[in-house]
Amino acid sequence: MATAELSESEPTPASAAARAERRVQQAGALASLLGALSSLRLTVALFAATIFLVFMGTLAQVDHDVWYVVNHGYFRVWFAHFEWQAFARLIEMFTKAEPQPITGGFLFPGGKLIGTLMAVNLLTAHAVRFKATARGWPLRLGLGVLAIGVAATAGVVISGMDDALESQLSPTMCTLLWHGLRASLAGLALAGAFWSVHNFDKTPRAEWWLATIADAVVLALAAWLFANPEAKIDDAGLRILWQLTKGAAAGAILLWGCWLVFHKRAGIVLLHAGVALLMAGELVTGLTADEAQMRIAEGETVNYAYDIRSTELAVVERLSGAENGERDRVTVVPEWMLAKAAQSEEPITHPDLPFAVRVVRFDKNSVLGGVTADVAGTAANPATAGAGLTVGSTPVGSASGVGDGAGINLPSAYIELIDNESGESLGVRLVSASFYKLPAGGEVGLTDQTVETTAGPRELALRFVRHYKPYSLTLTDFRFDRYVGTNTPKNYSSDVVLDDPQRGVDREVKIWMNNPLRYRGDTYYQSGFDNATERATVLQVVSNTGWMIPYVACMLLMLGMLAHFGLTLARFVRRRQERLAREEAKASADRGASGWLAPGAWRRPEVWFPLLMAVVWGGYLAGKARPPADPPGAMRLVTAGALPVVDGGRVKPLDTLARNTLQILSGRQVVKSDRGDTPATEWLLDAATGSDNLKTHRVFRIEHPEVLQMLGLESRPGSFRYTYGEVTQNRDELSRQVQLADQLPEAERSLVQVRTLQLATKLSLYHRTLNAFGSPQIGMDPESIRTDVAAARSQAAALARAGAPRVAPSSDKPGEWLTLFEAELTDLFNRVQRRQGDPITAHWSALLGAYARDDATRFNTELAELQLALNDYIEASDGAGAELAAAERLRPDKLVFETRFNAFSPFYYCAVTYLVAFLLTTLSWLGWSRPLGRAATAVVAVTLIVHTLALVGRIYISGRPPVTNLYSSAVFIAWAAVVFGLAFEAIHKMGIGTVLSSLLGFTSLLVAYFLSLDGDTFTVLQAVLDTQFWLATHVVCITLGYAATFVAGAIGAVYLVAGHALGVFDKQQRNQVIAMAYGTLCFAIFFSFVGTVLGGLWADDSWGRFWGWDPKENGALIIVLWNALVLHARWGKMVGPTGLAMLMVGGNIVTTWSWFGVNELGVGLHAYGGFSNTTSSWILAFAVSQLALAALGVAPFDKLRLKRRFAS
Repeated sequence: MATAELSESEPTPASAAARAERRVQQAGALASLLGALSSLRLTVALFAATIFLVFMGTLAQVDHDVWYVVNHGYFRVWFAHFEWQAFARLIEMFTKAEPQPITGGFLFPGGKLIGTLMAVNLLTAHAVRFKATARGWPLRLGLGVLAIGVAATAGVVISGMDDALESQLSPTMCTLLWHGLRASLAGLALAGAFWSVHNFDKTPRAEWWLATIADAVVLALAAWLFANPEAKIDDAGLRILWQLTKGAAAGAILLWGCWLVFHKRAGIVLLHAGVALLMAGELVTGLTADEAQMRIAEGETVNYAYDIRSTELAVVERLSGAENGERDRVTVVPEWMLAKAAQSEEPITHPDLPFAVRVVRFDKNSVLGGVTADVAGTAANPATAGAGLTVGSTPVGSASGVGDGAGINLPSAYIELIDNESGESLGVRLVSASFYKLPAGGEVGLTDQTVETTAGPRELALRFVRHYKPYSLTLTDFRFDRYVGTNTPKNYSSDVVLDDPQRGVDREVKIWMNNPLRYRGDTYYQSGFDNATERATVLQVVSNTGWMIPYVACMLLMLGMLAHFGLTLARFVRRRQERLAREEAKASADRGASGWLAPGAWRRPEVWFPLLMAVVWGGYLAGKARPPADPPGAMRLVTAGALPVVDGGRVKPLDTLARNTLQILSGRQVVKSDRGDTPATEWLLDAATGSDNLKTHRVFRIEHPEVLQMLGLESRPGSFRYTYGEVTQNRDELSRQVQLADQLPEAERSLVQVRTLQLATKLSLYHRTLNAFGSPQIGMDPESIRTDVAAARSQAAALARAGAPRVAPSSDKPGEWLTLFEAELTDLFNRVQRRQGDPITAHWSALLGAYARDDATRFNTELAELQLALNDYIEASDGAGAELAAAERLRPDKLVFETRFNAFSPFYYCAVTYLVAFLLTTLSWLGWSRPLGRAATAVVAVTLIVHTLALVGRIYISGRPPVTNLYSSAVFIAWAAVVFGLAFEAIHKMGIGTVLSSLLGFTSLLVAYFLSLDGDTFTVLQAVLDTQFWLATHVVCITLGYAATFVAGAIGAVYLVAGHALGVFDKQQRNQVIAMAYGTLCFAIFFSFVGTVLGGLWADDSWGRFWGWDPKENGALIIVLWNALVLHARWGKMVGPTGLAMLMVGGNIVTTWSWFGVNELGVGLHAYGGFSNTTSSWILAFAVSQLALAALGVAPFDKLRLKRRFAS
């Protein structure tokens, strides 16, 4: 029997060709898909979508709780629902008009979808475009190093999951870290000095000077740290530094591996790896992190935390013998189930519940109030049993924003309980997580309610969800320290005993601001306290195993950016060296006759005129800096201005108090009259002594005509200032109008009422300040003594509560100060009891008495005696005030310096000279270009020196890094912008750097001037902000990011106006301007990105949330995204030079929104003061101006004669 083997037929040439063609088509389709997914166009589109999403999510926080926005509305959802109401809130911000409620909205890609697409875009881009350039053993070595780096990174991240007890590093470790930091800085400075010496003749002068100046700064910093060991970073800062050092070590290994594999692209690969790790960290946090709070009263032991974002209905069965260690049986019904049952009207049943729960009504957010029994069982109050018979729930809108003032949702529910066995209704009861106000003050919540069922009694409570721990914390002591004379928290801390029987742990631990406790995967942060008793602490409890991921990602980002942009800068310098070498060779024939040091050079205008301008305007600033002196034989009022007073939580000179008070009252720091200017200190002494001069001191600025009409005053255009007697001549009507305005909600007040309340605030400040320097009036007859003493004590207490200025340090309590009124009252009691009086109080009283009598000799004598008494106090209290903040310490030398600093007003006069430099620059465009242009640069350089010294002066006065509030940020941005501009001028020598320096320096200092009108610019910091490390890193970096983005925007504006619209630049100059803009943009994204991530690390270290989607955080994120969008659009050749300039001008709007705009929303942890008509109007005007500048890029100037005329 024959058999045959079946076999496949041989393929024909035609079928093979068809399959090959299909494979080619499939490969082409795959390549097209990968090309689309990895394209920079998609990257830019995703950046734009993210910016819009974050912006809308910020606006939504005006109407919604932040957790709704994050988890349900915008960021952690696939599709976001944008509400039209959010746009109305933006309009409201600028108009301050309450809009009509708007319903509806539209869908937009949510955070999950955009994040997923970004991850796909990033991964495919590296798969398609980032090819390994190494081959052979270098590739194998590089991959091995990368594997080690990945393992090191994983090890650093896993180290954060350690269950060991950790709060602070050991003292030995802190000491080693500090010495290592100083040694590293010194080594870097010495290496830089060696480079400067070795490359003096090998590097172009501009680059050499820039590098040498930078090295000099590092050298000076290292020398200062070694010369001032007391300036050591605190242990909390060193702990953060150690975590960042571990991340940097892993990042350095990865960077080495990337360099071996990818060479020049190593930096951007590592940068993208950091971005990917940061996104992974956010994903891990969103999926696994858990936040709660733990409230512990002193002496109380707690083993659970509660989640304030969600509630549960707890049904508790008290088991017999529970007091002997047995646990209660608790059955909980989650909040979502209650809300769902209220809609479906279906009862909730469960085998562990002895009754069914029918939800009659569920209020997502509510307030409680008293009700009468006659409305029980009605729609207004459905309750028929329990607490609901006397207390009712009123639904209110959902909480919005984030932070202490934003509040949280406090739900209530009316529930009917139906017994499982009998089927009978047990009544409708009110359960609530909210509170009701007591008639005597304070708030209280509903107590647990007992319900009798056939299965036994059960206790009911609607409470926050609880998370029980296998260990407990006992609060032994809670401490809340305030800055002297204020309610501003300086520090609050909790001493707890950690008890974990399972692991044999029983030890005392201290938790305070920015110093958390980490144990068994939980981190405890000092969050707050019980305001009513101040004897209970509130701890933020966070369970987040991936908390170290952002620390590592931050260092990967920073190292990647430094490597990538460092190579870019090196390439720019190398090309510029080559170009300069060619130009120098070409001009070598006549170079010797044109140098600055050549014979006869000083006779050329471009040499002597800049020097003349530098001397003239440097002399102008030096003259303004000359400290004032007291005239011989007259009262030493200048010296008296340095006397210490405590106001706003810090020790400041009397001169500062007077200037700030006068600034708030009148908008000036002097009192102008026909007799001349009265200094602030003299005005304050006039007011404190009731001088007749007060009758002529016009210090109250009132501009609104209706307010003037109410007071019966005539308008004084140009001054708008009035005396105290004029303002109070119609006191009764003013009081009536203040009461009417005060009764209205803030949003419903008219502009007249707002101005009336502002005037009342000024009068209150005036009275508070003057009364603090008053004397208690005690009668001599026995009948009035008791009444007068009681009234005096009441007034002293009221002044203390109001934060009135204090001048007399307490001899009993180091660091405590008294108003002169209270000090004289205490001194009176001491004299009655035959005790020794306080010499400081006595000399203060005598000094004011001598001033009132115009007795210059006695005044000067008492002043000298007062200074001696203060010195004696300092010597006696030396070491006794170890817990005082730097701002609370009495330092006479610092007070004298601050007085002279006030008299100089350096930033005001620096603004004047920056304006002069800008005028010189504009004149140089009309003719005599080189002398005027160089003169402008010289004036800017001299002004920058003074500006820098003034910044150092502020650091000395405050004892803080340069940026601590909005005012100081404006001053610092001005300084940074001038530095950027001069650096560009030194490199490019086009005059643009001088224009940028002078214009941005002047405008930023002008902004700072208007910010200073609110009063003292040296404000004390609240406990959560009181950290030198984060102020010196995050705040400085983010402010440098602001400055660099503004500079880039200004360069873009110059290009649009001069290059595009007027055509005054040739091709080479346009290329130089774009190179200048690109370099600035690189600096901007570096500082803004690193600063933003450092801010997240600060937030994580303060309350356990790296990214909380707070409006200010979102503003910083938008700046980063915008700068990234501009760079990627440039790299992808989606925009040319003009388009790049337009986008950079748009960066000005983005930065202004983050700097000021988000504050105007009035929500969030960083809402520094919203609802300012003036600020929002200026923001809108600035945004419109920038849009108009950007619009120049699309205007057809090539068709206009204007451009050809300017070009010719």
